[in-house]
Amino acid sequence: MNIKSLLLGSAAAMVAVSSAQAADAVVVEAEPVEYVRVCDAYGSGFFFIPGTETCIRFGGFVRSAYEKLTFDNDDAAIGEQSFTLWGQRARLNIDVRNETDWGTLRSVYRLEGGQSNVDTDIDMDVALISLAGFRAGFAGANYWSTNHGFGGVNSESVASTASGVIYPDGFYGFDDATIFDYTWAADGLSVTVGVEDTRISYGRGNAVGGGDFLNTTNNGGIDDGASFYAGLNYSGDFGTFAFTAAHDTNAVDFDDLAEVTAAYAGAAAPGGRVGNGEGGWAYKVSLNLDLSEFIPGGSIHGWYANDGDYDTDYVHSNLLTLNPESIWGVGFNANLSDEVEFWALYSAVEGTDISAAVGAIVDPLAVATETGDAELISIGLNWFPAAAPGFHIKSSYSFGEVENNLSPVIGVAAGDADFDGFEVTLRRDF
Repeated sequence: MNIKSLLLGSAAAMVAVSSAQAADAVVVEAEPVEYVRVCDAYGSGFFFIPGTETCIRFGGFVRSAYEKLTFDNDDAAIGEQSFTLWGQRARLNIDVRNETDWGTLRSVYRLEGGQSNVDTDIDMDVALISLAGFRAGFAGANYWSTNHGFGGVNSESVASTASGVIYPDGFYGFDDATIFDYTWAADGLSVTVGVEDTRISYGRGNAVGGGDFLNTTNNGGIDDGASFYAGLNYSGDFGTFAFTAAHDTNAVDFDDLAEVTAAYAGAAAPGGRVGNGEGGWAYKVSLNLDLSEFIPGGSIHGWYANDGDYDTDYVHSNLLTLNPESIWGVGFNANLSDEVEFWALYSAVEGTDISAAVGAIVDPLAVATETGDAELISIGLNWFPAAAPGFHIKSSYSFGEVENNLSPVIGVAAGDADFDGFEVTLRRDF
């Protein structure tokens, strides 16, 4: 065998080996791309989570709001005092839904954060699961409020624990709650029954300022029982009617001196907590009439809430008075153009009659026979410019008075006072 034959043979062998290796090689092919599919079963903005039949939607808002409030107290030693707040708030909503043999399974998560010249916070605002009419979790606003639309549609107030008086949706407040309820619905009528954990939902406040003074704060777990509620809502061509009854397991009866004494024991200093009462009922009714057939965007709405002599966590006056017995109001909305909405509101508070002995226990700074009446008038314009979809500006001016105020707003002593103020809010929804 000569050298030429050897070289040719070696080359042939190498080609054969290479061919065999090539035949054994694994070819990796790219997976086909699954594009996001629109889910139109639950409204706009939903899409399918890739690889599933579950729909999801992201949304929220970013807003910046400025508020100024001025009190003119009848006490010359106090005179005029002003409060200003400039705050920012952002919200992220995540809504997930899919169909099951028991109906639509839904979960809602809402993250919210804010900053102002008095506070900064970020927290979970909503975490709810609903299925077959049942709902459980943490709600950013309880059924007492949501069943009635907050009394209006314009709440953008920055304040909650400082001046906190100018709430364009009226004097009564709203708060979050850990809830479990069931709703039956058919032909425009819905009926709900449920329970909520007041240990998380509300703060009872301290003696100097009372239970309503810090109604938006966590009460530190003092309350030891769940409250319960029931209500109905009916919607038709005329608009919406709603009724709610709620039982505050820990409400204090201000007509019972012994109970007030026990409830406020150990809470004589600011920061102290009011103990548990025996519990009491609160009721609310509201009506929203649709006038759009006669006035573009027109509606008129009214509401009435009452908890008698009980200091419940359901009838609030937003820091203005200690324990309102009843709150009512009426509002009007109309479109001035395709871009501008006008609204007006009147709301009033009737204070609870209490004895001088009770007044001395609740607030040693002032003794009165009534915890304070108040009234508020607000007007506003909301501008939704067509040139900037998703962006709008809300502005309002409010004025009113409070009489015989036993529980003072921060920095405003007990007595009579006139107040006025304004808000301007820039907001971008997505």
